[in-house]
Amino acid sequence: YWDVERKIFGSFHVSTSPNGDGARRARCSLIVGHDEVEIIETLDRGSFSSESISFGLDGTITVSHPDLDASFTNTPLHTPAVFSLHELIPPLVPGKPLQHFQQACNIRGDFTMHGSQHHLDGLGMRDRTWGFRDEAAQWAEYAGLVCVFDGAFLTAMKFLGTDGQLGTDGYLIDHEGARHLREVTFRRTAAAQFLAATLTFDDGSSRRCTMHSREAGFFVPMGVETEGPAFGTYDDFMTLDLDGVPGAGFFEQGIVHRVA
Repeated sequence: YWDVERKIFGSFHVSTSPNGDGARRARCSLIVGHDEVEIIETLDRGSFSSESISFGLDGTITVSHPDLDASFTNTPLHTPAVFSLHELIPPLVPGKPLQHFQQACNIRGDFTMHGSQHHLDGLGMRDRTWGFRDEAAQWAEYAGLVCVFDGAFLTAMKFLGTDGQLGTDGYLIDHEGARHLREVTFRRTAAAQFLAATLTFDDGSSRRCTMHSREAGFFVPMGVETEGPAFGTYDDFMTLDLDGVPGAGFFEQGIVHRVA
């Protein structure tokens, strides 16, 4: 989620995967200007609440921690993007596909961070995945772009599987419905940070999404502590435009590090 006006950027995440021993966690990452808090705690199987973080499935998320006291509510925008229709994400267990949904949202609330009080009134993406999952075993690399513009939600993902297959999936969703994405190409800096994306839809039309300013970012913990392959993931929060329409969002990149 992001509140560009107040320079607030963050993420909440819980993982209750049935095969997630060592990777089952609750996480809260929050950046306000140049101040940052990250809370990562172990999570019981099937639970959505850790010692400090309560991830309410009713849209209410609370944190009670010495560094952060927060209560946020997220409400959906537009229809969900269904990533299970085209089987982009390969199943870890044969016959048990990974289900994945994304949806734009508003997020609002108040919080106290390191003794300072703040108000959040922003936008974001909420997602839900269920099924068996092990990033380092399923994917060699992926990139995903998530943005909210005036009246529209864009989500585009590209996965390189461990079998060498490259796939694209995504949607542009607005009041008229969902347009499925057939192909996306990303333009990056020499340091591999996002600059722009060219989006091609099933009907052959194309759109251009361009970065204006890079606002914040943080690493995303995935998998377990290991001396073997490790999946490294990073989120870059940005302001962007879609063919001139302003918005904001983030670009997430992940790749398996194999040198141990």
